[in-house]
Amino acid sequence: MIIAIDVGGTKISAALMQNGEIIEQRKIESVIHRDLRNLAQHLLNLCDDWIGKVQHIAVACTGQVGNQYVNFLSAKQKLPLKSQLESGFKVPVFIINDAAAAVWAEYSLVKNQAITALDTHNTDDTLVYITVSTGIGGGMVQNGQLVTSTDGFCAHLGHVSVQHIGQPSIRCHCGRLNCAEAITSGTAIAKQASNILAKTVSCKEVFQQYSEQPEIAQLIEQGSSAIADLIANVKATTGTHTVVLGGSVGSASLFFKQVTDKVSQLPEIYQVTIRAPQCGADADLIGAYYYAQKMARIQTNN
Repeated sequence: MIIAIDVGGTKISAALMQNGEIIEQRKIESVIHRDLRNLAQHLLNLCDDWIGKVQHIAVACTGQVGNQYVNFLSAKQKLPLKSQLESGFKVPVFIINDAAAAVWAEYSLVKNQAITALDTHNTDDTLVYITVSTGIGGGMVQNGQLVTSTDGFCAHLGHVSVQHIGQPSIRCHCGRLNCAEAITSGTAIAKQASNILAKTVSCKEVFQQYSEQPEIAQLIEQGSSAIADLIANVKATTGTHTVVLGGSVGSASLFFKQVTDKVSQLPEIYQVTIRAPQCGADADLIGAYYYAQKMARIQTNN
């Protein structure tokens, strides 16, 4: 069995998993922005009674996940999370970015379905996942390989600059102007909508209560245009034929439809199939599980 953990900006999920299935699951509110320093201890406490049952730990984590450190970009802090968890759990820990975990879950699911159907010749070995939620994350599988780097700063699609025509430039917390995350993440939408409405609102409230107000409708349109532009950049970079669009914002029916419609109006060379995630809310856990299984096999063979 494996413990899989998903460390996000809003929530933290943990699951006891076997054969790709979740046996037991639990959740807590994220501590990234209130007690990041003690994150490892919070994770240990969450999974304490499972520790003796597992061979290794699989972690999907927001931020820049490198070999030695996780750089939590929005919190402007980094932690040696892998070594901290290995010291606490006393078993090997395999850790990847949460969006990378999500794309690996989607890719693994499609490959497993193809193998079951004996149809491996009709599967695409390149896939891109964009999650638009609290922040914007990205994951890429290129020619059957998960795209990673030693410092973890790769496939961070939220930090790709996009067009923001006719609007004031927005500085992202990474330091650049007009990153997709600064324009159309859930955090960015809530902040801009709160300024427009002159009161504090959440991104969820924006879509549920205010989406038909002209200025808010324009804000959402600008956001979906930014993601369509991001997808065009992704197509030119990877050649992918499919982009999975997920996250609480990305999966919202209004936003998803706007992005799909705008991508369909791009020049033919930039058009891709956009689909919703098949793995649902547990994609990060599932992807981390399959990634850890793969890495454990590699270590055993070496």
